[in-house]
Amino acid sequence: MTRLRLCFVGPAASVTLRRWVDWFAARGHEATVLTVEPAEHAPERFRQIDVSLPSWPRKFGRLVSALRVALAVRGLDPDVLHIHYLRGLAWGLPLMGFHPCVVTPWGSDVLEEQGAFREWYSRRLTHQVLGRADLVTVHSAYMEGRVRSLFPDVRLLARIGWGVDLKLFRPGLDVGQLRQRWGITEDRRVILSPRLAQPFYNHDRIIGALPGVLKKVPGAVLIVTEQFADREYVAGLHQLVSDLGVSDSVKFVGSIPYADMPLWLNLAEAVVMVPWSDGMPNTLLEAMACGAVPLLNRLPQYAEIVAHGVNGFFVDPSGGDLEEALIGVLSDAGLRERIARTNRATVHEVADQEQEMSCLEGWYFRLAEGSTASVQ
Repeated sequence: MTRLRLCFVGPAASVTLRRWVDWFAARGHEATVLTVEPAEHAPERFRQIDVSLPSWPRKFGRLVSALRVALAVRGLDPDVLHIHYLRGLAWGLPLMGFHPCVVTPWGSDVLEEQGAFREWYSRRLTHQVLGRADLVTVHSAYMEGRVRSLFPDVRLLARIGWGVDLKLFRPGLDVGQLRQRWGITEDRRVILSPRLAQPFYNHDRIIGALPGVLKKVPGAVLIVTEQFADREYVAGLHQLVSDLGVSDSVKFVGSIPYADMPLWLNLAEAVVMVPWSDGMPNTLLEAMACGAVPLLNRLPQYAEIVAHGVNGFFVDPSGGDLEEALIGVLSDAGLRERIARTNRATVHEVADQEQEMSCLEGWYFRLAEGSTASVQ
């Protein structure tokens, strides 16, 4: 196999990007990440170059960082440049003047309802990035539609998801030590709220449903994760738990290391995700791979892989149906087992990391060779 020189631009602090890059590094490709958000620990298989200027004023520092990225790309002279997340450093793409270039929107960088275009100049700069891309990859049909509505003249677009590592995310893992560490006995029915600890993700709505759930399922326990926590919001969640009298049934478990997520998703019977907007979160696919039942806000993008009552449930976070759906899931082991089988098969079919990254590798080779023919 020919070894490619690959250069990625994006947030190396995100496990999503690191996992993507690491797959190609493990395949023997030379991989470098240019970032202003470096990983806390140096990656083993690829190189990261921190171009941030933390002591500079934020916006001016990002502008100079974009110039530094442009110079670094020219010095590295990769076979393919791949930009993840179309804000910040990505806006420096016109300065790089480099081809072939792949760009991958994540969601909040192109979804206006998530603040993608809050600055007067951001829409124009994002347009320029999409216009200069030789290939745009998106992880769902919904994202494809949003990208095409934003930039109808996109040159080439391919549907390639983040993918799930099915060796890690699988059912049947031993969660005994996790139960012991957090005092979660075998008789507890576990609900997991795994998204970022910020108001946008509506953890308060989930907590608000808990008193009603406990009337029917007294052994229910809610696990709230605290990734990228808004401390004021989390303090409010603690107060809400106290006010509702459910302190014995809620556990705040901090920021969960990626290596521990398969265990938490095995422990959970139900995983609740009710943000006001979303892309296609990999956490949802990972939960499905592990057998947890997804309870989701009524967003059209989720309907690509979840059918209400078949392999998950749609709820209104402002209404009472979240409480009702949780009671139903936690009370019916047969329902949970049926949905787990369906979802495992679904993830194998549409979100296997090996298949998704192999497809992208084919695109990289074609682009490096100067071809834009479809990869089968």
